[in-house]
Amino acid sequence: MIIMYPILMKIGPITIHGYGSFLALGFFLCMLLALRDNKKYNLNYNDQMLRNLFLWIVIASAIGARLFHVLIEKPSFYFDNPMAIIKVWDNGGVTFYGGFIAAIIGSYLYCRKHKWSMFLLSDYLIVYVPLGQTFARIGCFLSGCCYGIPTNLPWGIAIHNPASSTLPLHVSLHPTQLYQAFWNLLTFIIIYRNAFNKEKRTPGDNIILFGLIYPIGRIVIEFFRGDEVRGYVISNLLTVGQFISLIILICAGRLFFSKKSRPAH
Repeated sequence: MIIMYPILMKIGPITIHGYGSFLALGFFLCMLLALRDNKKYNLNYNDQMLRNLFLWIVIASAIGARLFHVLIEKPSFYFDNPMAIIKVWDNGGVTFYGGFIAAIIGSYLYCRKHKWSMFLLSDYLIVYVPLGQTFARIGCFLSGCCYGIPTNLPWGIAIHNPASSTLPLHVSLHPTQLYQAFWNLLTFIIIYRNAFNKEKRTPGDNIILFGLIYPIGRIVIEFFRGDEVRGYVISNLLTVGQFISLIILICAGRLFFSKKSRPAH
């Protein structure tokens, strides 16, 4: 029997949510690793400016992740209940790609302001994105969101906590949150190993690797998800997340073959 923990604990009027806690933990760990690896990657960014950039990313990704959910996944609900948009603690609802796109925009504006190379910065920071996503998916598992379809497989998980976001309760489901967490961790390990292999690494490799590996897992795992608030490009066939993943995969593939076809200098 599995009991989700959408709320880890309550301390007086303060409620510690499982999803938010793991999201914050993942971001904090990624920030520490990025600051530690800064010099090793030979970029030599100012640590304080990097910390400021992370603040920009947190704000931008939080807004983007929420807006993507509001505008793409449940527009009719929020149109009828506009005050619910800001009540994340009651209604939940954030999406990775919304936060990811907003983080890119925020980073671009920051790079323009400080005359940093957006390409080099992106190639560096993309290394840590799948690690942060690993923690976020564990948070999803605790809260019960992003759950799977029913299954009879031995690793299926039945949720019994009525406070979780999972529907239906007491039914064995694919643990799609853990599938995605595992895939994200594997993606991080592959990219991280490549990022600090100075003999093989060339600029853009990390972006291409992320674009080739992450979307495949996202596309496949989405077929096993049972939550209905993801939004569809083709009804009951292609979700918004799968569509964006396909675009990223195609672009990364083109970059990969374009890079391979260039003559060596």
